[in-house]
Parts: sequence; C-alpha cells; structure tokens
Amino acid sequence: MIVPMIKYGFLVYHRDFDSFLSRLQDMGMVDIERHTKVLSDEERDLMNEINRYNQVLKDLKIRESSFDGNTKVAPLTSEEILTEYDSLIREKEQIENSMRKAYKDLNDARPWGSFSIDLLHTINESGLKIRFFVTNEKAFDEEALSDVTVEVINQEAGQIYFVWIQQKDEDATLPIDAVEVKIPTYSASGKEAEIAAYKGRNSEIENRLNQLSLFISQLEASKDELVNKLEINSVTLSADKQADDKVFILNGWVPEPKNEEFAKFIEKESIICVSEKAKKEDNAPILLKNNKFARLFEPIGSLFTNPSYGEIDLTPLFAPFFMMFFGFCLGDAGYGLVMLLGASLYKPRAKQKMRPILSLVQWLGVATVIFGILTGTFFGIELVSVKISFIEKFKDMFLDQNQLFTLALVVGAIQIVFGMFVKAANEIRLWGWKYSITTFSWLLLILGSGAFYGLSMVDGMNVEFMGLAHKIVLGIAAIGIFFFNSPGKNPAVNVGLGLWGTYNMITGLFGDILSYIRLFALGLSSAILGNVFNSLAFGMAPDIPVVGAIVTILILIAGHSINLFMAALGALVHPMRLTFVEFYKNAGFVGGGASYKPFQKKSKQTI
Repeated sequence: MIVPMIKYGFLVYHRDFDSFLSRLQDMGMVDIERHTKVLSDEERDLMNEINRYNQVLKDLKIRESSFDGNTKVAPLTSEEILTEYDSLIREKEQIENSMRKAYKDLNDARPWGSFSIDLLHTINESGLKIRFFVTNEKAFDEEALSDVTVEVINQEAGQIYFVWIQQKDEDATLPIDAVEVKIPTYSASGKEAEIAAYKGRNSEIENRLNQLSLFISQLEASKDELVNKLEINSVTLSADKQADDKVFILNGWVPEPKNEEFAKFIEKESIICVSEKAKKEDNAPILLKNNKFARLFEPIGSLFTNPSYGEIDLTPLFAPFFMMFFGFCLGDAGYGLVMLLGASLYKPRAKQKMRPILSLVQWLGVATVIFGILTGTFFGIELVSVKISFIEKFKDMFLDQNQLFTLALVVGAIQIVFGMFVKAANEIRLWGWKYSITTFSWLLLILGSGAFYGLSMVDGMNVEFMGLAHKIVLGIAAIGIFFFNSPGKNPAVNVGLGLWGTYNMITGLFGDILSYIRLFALGLSSAILGNVFNSLAFGMAPDIPVVGAIVTILILIAGHSINLFMAALGALVHPMRLTFVEFYKNAGFVGGGASYKPFQKKSKQTI
C-alpha cells in the first residue's frame, strides 16, 4: 500500500534558516519539495569533488583486500590522500608508457646482444668504422664475404645479424644483399635494466596505493560531508524567498506514521508551519509499505514506475501472479531445486541488502518446483516416460501440452479480469463511483456471458445462451458502456466514446489474452533444451568407462547451466512484460509517482 503523506509548509526567518535545515537534516523525515533549476557554480564544484571521491574510493575498495589492515600508516588529511593518489596514478601511467617503449626498444636491441656503447664509440674514434647489417640466411654468402671483415652477432627466425668492420676512410660496397641499420644507441642489457627499474618503481606505487586503502572510512566520511553540504545547498536554493529575502518558505512531505514524532520536533522550533493531509492531486512522494512477501516484489515494480499518489499500489496484487508466471516459464523441478537450495545456502552469508533478493529467488524457486511437478519435468527428463514405480501413480496428474496451453490462456484471462476489478476500485478511489460504471459494465458483460455459456453447456440446466435473461444482462451492460463512460458529458459524446471504447476493448482483450501463450511457449522451450542436453551428454560420451562418465557429467553441468541461465532470464523478462503491459493496462494503472527521499544526512551513499 501507499503510505499517506502529510504536507508541511515552513515559514522561517532568514537568520534561523541554516540552523533549522541542519536540525531538519538530522531528523531525516521530510522529503523537501525541490524546484528544477540550473546548477549553481557551487553545486557544480561540489558534485565534481564528490565524483572525485567516488572514483578514488572505487579503486581503493578493490585494493582493500590486497593490503594488511593492521599495518600502521602515517595519518593524512582527506585532501592529502586524494592529491597523493592523483600523483601516484599519473606517475604510474607515465611508467607504463615508458615501459611499453622500453619493451619495443628491447625487441629491437635483443638480436645484437649485450655490448658497451662507450666501447663502440671508442672503436669508431680509433679509426675503425663498425656498420650493422641484417639479411636472410639465403642471401648470406660466406664465400662472397671472405675478402671483408664481418662478424655474425646473432642468427634467429631466418635472419642473420652481423657487423662489418672497416677503415674509417674505406669506401667499399658490401658484396651481398643486406639491409644496413642504424648504430644502436642502447644494448639489450641496458634496456633490461631500465625495465627492471620501471617495474620496481611500479611495485612501490602499487604498494603505496594499497596502503591508501586503509583510509577508506575517512574518505567515505569526508565524501558524506560534501553530499550533506550539497543537499543543504540544493534545499536552500529551492526555498521561496519573500519580504526582501528576510523570510524563507519551504514545503515538504512527512509520512503519516512519523507525523506525531515530527510534530513534537516542530513544537520546539521557532518557526511557523502549516500542515494538512496530502490530497491525490498534490502529487505527493511515494513510500510503499507492504507485507513481508509483497515487499520482495517492490524492486520489480520500481523497474517500471511508482504508482501515483492516491491510486492503489499494485505490488501485492501482481506478486502472486508474477511468482506463478515465473514458475510456468521455467517449469523444471530440477532447476527450481537448484535455485531454492543455492539461495538458501548463500543467504546466511550474504550482505543484508542482498538477502531480500535471495528471498525472492527462493520463492521463485518454489514456484518453479511446483510447475515442474505439474508438468513432470526434472532437469529436462520427462517423468511421464520414466518407468519408476514411485512415479507411476502420479503420471495421470501430469499436464500435457494441450492442457498447459489451455492453462496459460485461462490464467491470462483470470489476471485480466482481476485487473479490471482493480481498475474499477481505482476509479472509485480517484474520481468517484460514477467513473467506475463503464468498467463494471464490461465485467458484467464478460462474466455474465461466460456464466450463461457455461451453464447452457450443463445438462439439466434450463439456461439458454443469448436467451432473454442473457439479453437483459447485455442490455444493462450496454447502458453502462455507452452512456456512463465519461460522466457529465453530452450523451451523444458518450455514445461515440462508447463505440470507440468497445472497438479497443474487443481487439485489445483478445490480444491481451493471447499474449499469455508465451508462458506455455517458454516452459516448453526450456524443457526441450534440457532434454537436448541430456541426449548430447549420453550420446557424445565415449565408451571408455571413466572418461565416458566424466564427459557425460561435464556436458550435463555445462548444458543445464546454460539452459538454466537463459530460461531464468526469459522467465524473468516475460512475466514483467505481462505485468507491465497486460495487467497494468487493464488495471487502469496511472503511475508516475516520485519516490519518497527524505532530506537526511548521507552515510556511505554515492551520487
């Protein structure tokens, strides 16, 4: 359900405004009404600084497990931490760029081995000239080089690296085809030493960055201070300033269950305030309060939108259907057991915020087990074809494909009709009973016609389909459909709107019901794929005893893991589609409500 809200208007003298906001933030109950505006320079600077903290914290949290938390590190201010982090990251990037260049140079220098650059210069200054060449093995002719002084330095990958030693003033041509390269300005050993130095410094930087992860709590606290400051700044700019900026007017919302506590707080404040219960047209923020089961499905509903203030919260109404649809789509008792056991084992060790999601997985697993039993499917095995004495007596209970197809349509029709009842209740709640007459008339037509048809098929029942009684029911329904679809308007307009509404209802109703065939199709496809993987596992395994068993197990695990993931994804997406399109439409869902976000101090939250 939607928690009722109390609307407050605060009139605060400008000198008391900052202190009042601080106390209001400490209370953390009021959702302040904000106005859309252009960001001020101060807000923009605060947001940039918060993003700076977020980026550093994101990296340090990854490094947190890489460093001993008991190690003592000299205290630093938060700004000093950020500055040092930025400096280390820049140096690390420079070192990585230098290392890439050094590795390239090493690859160029490695064929020439280790030599002294100084000795090479000394030789050149003594009157000799050393030239460096590269050629392939086929072009290297030792006999042709017998009259010149050459020395082979290296031979690899079909290439020969050699030097030609000449007199400095000698002007001769090398007698073989070779490519002369520039005289190296560095040796392989020199580059290896350079790379080792880079690695050493990089390791020091990594260690220091890991040390900075010890300051995560301090950085979180500093970031929260900035977030709180940004919130106060935003609220201040949202205030309506009157009387030459001497008086600030602020509006906000307080949940009704907290109103008594908040009223006591306001009594102690030196401000003027007025309050009233929020009306449906006030567009108050949305705070949902549901039972333990329905609360698990609130994140699913929020993926679409919140209900508008004043209408019915559909979360507890679609939750049982969604759970049933998921089980219908997945429809394998083995997969359901995997989900149920996996979530149950992990739940005690999971973080608090993950536990509701795991509880939802447990419920969805239960639904999958139930539908797996109804269809007689266990890890892709069709139990109806298995000859086990225990299962024999249950085989008549398993639903075949025709029955599953019919069940999908029946379930769809039930949810759509249920949605129409919800729509009528919503119309009464939002606008009054007159606006629900048309919806109730359609329900009378659909359910009445269904009842007359069903009773006419029963032997001994003196009920005629499209008989006098049935026509009276249709006439009453027609009056509501064509003359009350828009109360207060001209009758001719109502008739026109009724004709248009009838066209939309007839075409839309059949389309909506047919959409539920996807439940049958997805359940059938997951069962077929599971059976295919079983066939592959036992058909592709070699006849070698131990190896065959291992191959079979590996294919079964891999195949059913893929099928479970894909089928579960489809079983999540398609029930959402049925909920947000078919059910929400027929329930007259309005939506568009903003979530309740109280003005409060932030603690370890990110923007």
